[in-house]
Amino acid sequence: MKNSEITEAINYHESTKHSYVSVRTGGHVLDWANKPHPFKIYENLPKTPLPRDIPPPTKPVFESFTQQPSSEKSLDLKTLASTLYFTGGITRVVEYGWETVYFRAAPATGALYPIELYVVAGDVDGLEPGVYHFDPKAFCLTVLRRGDFRGFLSKYSNSAVAECSAAVVFTSIGWRNAWKYRERSYRHWFWDSGVMAANMLLTCNSFDLRCRLLTGFVDNEVNMLLGVDGVREAAVLVAALGHSDKHPDDARPDVIEPKTRPLSRHEKRYPLIERMHMASCLYSAEELLSWLAAAAEPTPLPKPREHGQALNPSAEDGAPLWEVILRRGSTRKFSRTPITYDTFSTIVRKAFAEVPTDYHGPVVSLFVIVNDVEGVEPGAYMVCDGTLVTVKKGQFRRVSGYLCLEQRLGEDAAAVFFPMAPLMNILGRMGNRGYRVAQLEGGIRAGLMYLAAYGLGIGATGLTFYDDDVKQFFSPFSDDLENMIVLAVGNPAYRAKSGKIILDADECL
Repeated sequence: MKNSEITEAINYHESTKHSYVSVRTGGHVLDWANKPHPFKIYENLPKTPLPRDIPPPTKPVFESFTQQPSSEKSLDLKTLASTLYFTGGITRVVEYGWETVYFRAAPATGALYPIELYVVAGDVDGLEPGVYHFDPKAFCLTVLRRGDFRGFLSKYSNSAVAECSAAVVFTSIGWRNAWKYRERSYRHWFWDSGVMAANMLLTCNSFDLRCRLLTGFVDNEVNMLLGVDGVREAAVLVAALGHSDKHPDDARPDVIEPKTRPLSRHEKRYPLIERMHMASCLYSAEELLSWLAAAAEPTPLPKPREHGQALNPSAEDGAPLWEVILRRGSTRKFSRTPITYDTFSTIVRKAFAEVPTDYHGPVVSLFVIVNDVEGVEPGAYMVCDGTLVTVKKGQFRRVSGYLCLEQRLGEDAAAVFFPMAPLMNILGRMGNRGYRVAQLEGGIRAGLMYLAAYGLGIGATGLTFYDDDVKQFFSPFSDDLENMIVLAVGNPAYRAKSGKIILDADECL
């Protein structure tokens, strides 16, 4: 299978769409006794404890949306530990009968947390060069390799890696999410890594550290470096953090096959996911270079002719970023009370904060159903050039609930956002891998809106959706687009308790 054969992505996308009929005929029953374990545990490998006195990202949340691209700052172990924590650390431990749920700093579909983080360290003050796995439960690094492999990773991803202090590789353990969401869960690989990447980006901005998100890499080589098989667990994103003048060589590492504890009694394979992932892989450095050239071209997004209502975001900086990340949850009930236009405008503007990537972004347009925003007539809108362009006017609470798989959250929210992408154009330029990019950016933009909402003192939650019904509702503006993800925002109907910094989850039990 080749990346250029985009029938694979088209088939996957169409085959995994939700519809009114499909959700009623699936017949899927959750096997709770076989639910995957939420943590990856290595057998008989050395561990490096992470510092407990981590510095929190104290910059005000909305100031953290602004990059520091000229920063030459290097990375030390305490800052790395803090970045890992505020990206994927544990913020709440809750007992639900016989089950313990470990909620993390960033949201995850179904609270299943399929994304793992690996550190490829080369020039981190206080940490020996090596390849490590981040264990959020014990708050430590498991040592997979000794030595500086940034050069090797750079050769098969991006030159930015050779100039960073450390790279963090995001992987997805597919079974963790497929246990509940089956074939559609491949989309979640990128939603869940995207919202985590939003946390990481803002945390790095708060520390004045460079952070560049890299979607192009030679999959087999990166997976081999981490000791994962590329099918059951596979790399999905590389983040280059900090700056280093210490340039490594590109020596090839030996193959490793570290032993880990089983996640479940048995795991089910999903051939449609495996086929889609293999079809979106890049298999050589030459193919990677060609893909990067195509990804550097801008994505044409719809531009309505009519002028819209100007968005006027708040000038306030907000609470410190670390407090907002701990405050963030996924709202379970909205109050059906209005949010201010200032709040709404700020969330929309922050959704399109600059995100440094190896592709030309953004690749999504933002559509929204406004149910209860002061100063905005209820209706459906499209965001374009910092303005709100009317798609159709009317009260669409019941519609927004229906589009969100008939969930009450979509009906009760003050506003429901739909990031949509011109998928066929993206696939035509980037091949099947463009599917990863589109879904990932949907997750990143949703993650930024999550943090903006909680920074403003309201709530938010991610939702799934009826694909073609969303597209039809926003027609004709959405005729060439596909919906990527949904985020509902509004005032919670309850007072949520903030999370806390948990560096040893066992102490909470």
